[in-house]
Amino acid sequence: QIRGEWFNATSSLFSFCSHKEENAEEVEKFKQFLTRLMSLLYCSALQQVCDLEDDSLEILEMTGVDAKSIMHLRGSPDRCETLLQWVQRLIMESHT
Repeated sequence: QIRGEWFNATSSLFSFCSHKEENAEEVEKFKQFLTRLMSLLYCSALQQVCDLEDDSLEILEMTGVDAKSIMHLRGSPDRCETLLQWVQRLIMESHT
């Protein structure tokens, strides 16, 4: 169920993106980065609720996330909360 809700949220964000040709490159970067963050968010949520012997799950490559941010995420007590804040920041920065 949560995957469907996050898919709908991501799809909605895509639909609100500008369709102007001069913004095409920025819109594509936004969509790619949002997709990567949502992949990581879904993975982190599964790791939080599943009791797996090996909790390493596949995610999309993390292009656009610097090493300092990855280290911060690894040390975060709640990765999902951190990732949701990153998604919110991405939306706000892309809106301006």
